Amino acid sequence: MFLLIDTARHFRQVSERALESNHLGLTPGALRTLGYVMRYPDSRQAVLADRMDIEPMTLSSYLDRLEKCGVVERLEDPSDRRAKRVKPTDKAVEVVMELDPTLDTIYQSITRGIAKSEMDALAAGLRKMRANVATDASITAPFTLLPIPSADAASNEA
Repeated sequence: MFLLIDTARHFRQVSERALESNHLGLTPGALRTLGYVMRYPDSRQAVLADRMDIEPMTLSSYLDRLEKCGVVERLEDPSDRRAKRVKPTDKAVEVVMELDPTLDTIYQSITRGIAKSEMDALAAGLRKMRANVATDASITAPFTLLPIPSADAASNEA
């Protein structure tokens, strides 16, 4: 277990250093928050803070920055006027697409020397481990931050 936790910690450090310089001036924490907002759109702020394992005030600070950049919006929750729901904007997808080459470089760097079949097996094992400990079914649902082009769009480009 130590190996998994330590590897995740180092991976996060490498990722944060690589993401520190971005044209929006967003901190790695704010970018991580954007990823969670995109992963769980229309979630309440309290739910996002819990999923990210951070304090609600810390999340609020990140969301303030993201809102100023125009990548998220906070809306009143129709079932509880005191609560806010957070949604990504169209600009959020553009930002993630701009960051994708950096994210790909990070991935290539940390998986250097590992065969695709080994990475596939590792990913499958991690998904099973996550499913064994997750209490929220939406956490285990397949997801990608970037839109996947449809077969029709791909054939139209050919």
